[in-house]
Amino acid sequence: MTVLWTRAELIALREAIEATPNFDGRQEVRDFLRIAVRAPRVKPLELDPVIAERLSGRLVPVDLATATARGKLLRAVHGPERRRTVPDRWRPANAA
Repeated sequence: MTVLWTRAELIALREAIEATPNFDGRQEVRDFLRIAVRAPRVKPLELDPVIAERLSGRLVPVDLATATARGKLLRAVHGPERRRTVPDRWRPANAA
């Protein structure tokens, strides 16, 4: 799965990983982000879908850059067509 983060988001993710509870693949993500931050150019990054899903569920958004990066990761994990909408059973009858 491909995610395009800015350098500020990568740095914020690298710092947020330290506050994130342990999960399988945490060390792999830390190493991956360390290499991505040191790269001279920011390119779309390829993440393993299983590790990306674990990270998206465990990542603690401590600032705006981390929250934005988490949003991009969630969109990559769940797909762009997923939208948070009110189910029809909870909508008022006259709202249709």
